[in-house]
Amino acid sequence: MNIEERLQEGISAHQAGDLETAQDAYLDVLRANPDHPDGLHFLGMLHFNAGHADNAIELISKSLEKNPNNAGAYNNLGNILKLGNRDEEALMSYVRAVELEPRHDEAWRNINVLLQGATQNKDLLPVLAEIVRLDPENPHAWHNYGLSLMLAGKTEEAADAIETCLDFGSDVWNDPVWHARVLCALGRKERAQSHLEKIVELFPDNKVARYQLAAVRGDNLDIAPEDYVKTHFDSFSSTFDEVLGRLGYKAPELVAEEVVNHAKANGAPFQDVVDLGCGTGLCGPLVRDHCTRLTGIDLSPGMLKKAGGLKVYDFLLEGELVAFLKADLPTQFDLALCVDTLCYIGDLHPFMTALAQALKPGGLLVASVEHLENDPETDYRVDATGRYAHSPEYLRRCSETAGLIYVEEKRAVLRHELGEKVHGLVFQLRKPHTDSA
Repeated sequence: MNIEERLQEGISAHQAGDLETAQDAYLDVLRANPDHPDGLHFLGMLHFNAGHADNAIELISKSLEKNPNNAGAYNNLGNILKLGNRDEEALMSYVRAVELEPRHDEAWRNINVLLQGATQNKDLLPVLAEIVRLDPENPHAWHNYGLSLMLAGKTEEAADAIETCLDFGSDVWNDPVWHARVLCALGRKERAQSHLEKIVELFPDNKVARYQLAAVRGDNLDIAPEDYVKTHFDSFSSTFDEVLGRLGYKAPELVAEEVVNHAKANGAPFQDVVDLGCGTGLCGPLVRDHCTRLTGIDLSPGMLKKAGGLKVYDFLLEGELVAFLKADLPTQFDLALCVDTLCYIGDLHPFMTALAQALKPGGLLVASVEHLENDPETDYRVDATGRYAHSPEYLRRCSETAGLIYVEEKRAVLRHELGEKVHGLVFQLRKPHTDSA
């Protein structure tokens, strides 16, 4: 038997989805040479495909003992560790991959995902510094080096590294707007604005860049445009759940906790429930047992497709939430959920007025927003991320103007982003009962 030919037969079968034939080939290779590094690596990947992650980690680790120069194996090992929530081990596997192969784009992307949810990375910083020294034309290395410096509190050095990223051109990046957001956070607002102006000049139909530029300039914006929200979240839908999971995103759990408490106190589920801006459905599974009928609405068809795969919503609709609430609905709602959707609306008066129309008497809203703190003269503000923060006083005033009762708010950390806590409010409103209206 020619071992390498038999290995290739296994790889071809593996790629075709014929796992049984692939396994036979890999085992033949390992019977001939029990220490064959590629045989161990690909058999490990096959075990992972079959749902046996622990076996996969053991086999790929053994493969790397035999051949410690296989960048692809380190990246694959990192992927398996990441899916098992072993983030620190995964990160070091990805780093080893780019040390061996500095232009391993997939490993760089994986490092970026993990760094966005990290709070510190002191072990990684010197490695990235050495990589950019040895390979200064590597855009992904500079990107992650800048993020790593930011997490280490080295603000000026981080800003310099992120500015270097811009020199590679916007066509290098999947999200050319991201660096502008980070530069604003690092105090380089003018550079961020000039970068966005250049993108808009080159790509005048780029809705995300146009809105981001308006936000950075501080234009008077009352709401994020529909086309921006739809474009942004469609492009984000495939990685949305993973990225937010890495950011310690707690808003769905915080909102769901309030819903569960109310349902238990009532001794019965809510009859008609709407999840406003349901996204990929992060909140749906958490409240499903406490809803008789659950409707989700979102602007993004990509997000709705993910939500539909959960099989927890009775109805899913594509549309803008204020227009939906004002429509001639077949029923009013006992409960409305709104998890971070209001972060893309500044002026909440139209939303509150429409909500008052759509809720049944006694109906409840449980929602989360980002908290605008320490500015009593301002009701809401859009920041460089394109998201709005609201003051609790403004939430109360808007709801009462619409004839709703402002029940309460609770302060919470909604997520971590770029090493910082994002503070928010989980608040509740109620429509008065008919006899008390």
